Amino acid sequence: MAKIETIQLTGRYYRTYPPGRPLGYAEETLSLDPKRTAFLVVDVYGLGFDPEHDLGDAPDFYKVAVEQNRDIVVKHIRPAKDAAKRAGMPIVNVTNYLAPSTNEGTEWRNMSIRTCGVDVLEAWQEPNDILAFSKVIAPQEGEYLIKKQMYSGFFETHLDSLLRSLDIQNLVAVGFDSRICLGTTVTDAMYRGYRMTVLRDCCSTSEYEETKEGGWANFMAIRYIETCVGYTATSEDFVRACGG
Repeated sequence: MAKIETIQLTGRYYRTYPPGRPLGYAEETLSLDPKRTAFLVVDVYGLGFDPEHDLGDAPDFYKVAVEQNRDIVVKHIRPAKDAAKRAGMPIVNVTNYLAPSTNEGTEWRNMSIRTCGVDVLEAWQEPNDILAFSKVIAPQEGEYLIKKQMYSGFFETHLDSLLRSLDIQNLVAVGFDSRICLGTTVTDAMYRGYRMTVLRDCCSTSEYEETKEGGWANFMAIRYIETCVGYTATSEDFVRACGG
């Protein structure tokens, strides 16, 4: 099958003007050159997305996330990733790891203990099931893998250098968490001049007890992206635009 020269994707954004009676949602047709568009997979790691695996003795913090996100990974992220590959887009995976610089005095590590009950100096020692990849979404030959320590995939990594060497102008992003790692990565991408599209059914966030009903934390994360960062679309729209 011939490669698509230009992908026509409907992107959604949100208009906050005029004050008091905002115009709200609008759509725009985005023309994406597959050679200059990268498919960015942010923090889609952990065993448990495959039927034959689970997270074993991992902290409940990670088990809950895998349970909540399994359908998103299998039914939305994987088909979108396959479509991107068929269209000729480079696939860039961004994942966490335990950096050598992390120690007892690292504030991010201490914050994780306070708020999540997880000491990464213990839980993230490799090999472990938390940072391993399930087969359904594991990076394949020819894909790129960038390791990060903090939330954003651009913080003290080679991600920006990689994208510029590939002459990338547009990013289509999926992954977790829409408020934290995915959210900060796409914000930093916009800072660096990349046109950003997030597939909104290919991400989620860890809801608070007060926001579980209605999924309001994720709703606000998506609204932030559509207002302050770029566009969103659905995986179905993306697959269709890629000729699938």
